[in-house]
Parts: sequence; C-alpha cells; structure tokens
Amino acid sequence: MPSVTMPRAITPSEGAGALQQQHDTGYQVTPHRNDSLAVKHGSLAFATVRLSRDGNVTTFRVHGGGLIIGRIVNEFAIARTVAATIKEAFRPVPAS
Repeated sequence: MPSVTMPRAITPSEGAGALQQQHDTGYQVTPHRNDSLAVKHGSLAFATVRLSRDGNVTTFRVHGGGLIIGRIVNEFAIARTVAATIKEAFRPVPAS
C-alpha cells in the first residue's frame, strides 16, 4: 500500500480535483464520506485513497481495489500511479 505524506492540510475535494486534473479524462475520481476518494480507470482498475490530517500534515494512503488477484495487480499498478500523481500535484513549487 503506497502512502504519501504532504506538509500541508489538504481536503478530500482538493485531492480529488488535483487527481482529476493530472489524469484528465482517463480516470474518474469521486470523493466519498469519511475523507476518502475512489479512483477508477476502466472496469477492473480502481483504488481507494484515504486521507488523514494531523494539523498541517496530510497523509494519503492508497489501496488497490478488487478481489485477491485483482487487488494485487491494482496495488502495483493504479495505486502506485495514484500515489505518484499525488506527490506531483502537491509538491512545493520552487521559488524563482
């Protein structure tokens, strides 16, 4: 299970917007209750992202979805892609 910790408070709607913007039309990102997001790419590729905030720190925990074999594949495929996208979307912008 990949996880990403960012040094700022991020809401689920901000996370959903950033993921959707980075992946454009290929991915469907849906915010859910309890600070989680569902990310879907096709009928068998999906992941759940759980956000936990502690002050100004947000941790994203990404789990591949599916049953047994599908879950294992999704942990190595879409879950890693989503975690990398989160890192890219919320990385600090260098000062110029």
